[in-house]
Amino acid sequence: MLKNLYLILFVILSVAGCSSAPVEKVTVEAPEFKVKEAAPGGREAWLDNPYMFADKSGLDTKNYFYYSSEGRGADKRLTCEKAQANLLDDLAKQVAVYVDTSIARATAESTSNDSSGNLESGQVNEDTQRLSTQLTQVKLNNIEFKKTYWEKRDYSQAGGAQSMYYCWVFASVAKKDVERMVQKANSLRVQEDPELKVKAGDKLKTLSKDYEDYQKTHN
Repeated sequence: MLKNLYLILFVILSVAGCSSAPVEKVTVEAPEFKVKEAAPGGREAWLDNPYMFADKSGLDTKNYFYYSSEGRGADKRLTCEKAQANLLDDLAKQVAVYVDTSIARATAESTSNDSSGNLESGQVNEDTQRLSTQLTQVKLNNIEFKKTYWEKRDYSQAGGAQSMYYCWVFASVAKKDVERMVQKANSLRVQEDPELKVKAGDKLKTLSKDYEDYQKTHN
């Protein structure tokens, strides 16, 4: 009985001690900028997930992929033009990463007992960057810019520029053009290292087709 009484007293004191403990303050970082002006209508879902926006909006997702790209600068018109120009660079980088990742995975599976089948991370980055630059030379014939959103931001409170424009564009690109880019990327990598084709075996046969699932989750 006495033992149980001590136990109850211990629990009460423990709870009381916890309740009187100081509450840790959470520091909320001040925003880095203020939006001084913005395009009418406000931000839309395509800024965060172009594919989901296109799918929910009833756009043609059978024949087209959808992307967004960003530009920044001191002039609104030039910034939005830069955002359009950046779309090809962003697409080329995504395709390059996708192809190099797919090849690395395929060769690693085929050469699990051979350390030469695994590329060093630094080398992968270098190869991917070079491949991305080469892919920007691929001409996209079926691209359409559908939406534009811009903001004029003030970064002066954080010690930055008082006036800076950010612009985003939303565009559709024909799947056949993107698939051609994927095939081009694969060909370029195999040309650089013919052993990759042997190591990968048949695992890259559906490279172009599998890109669609990749694009849904990485765009």
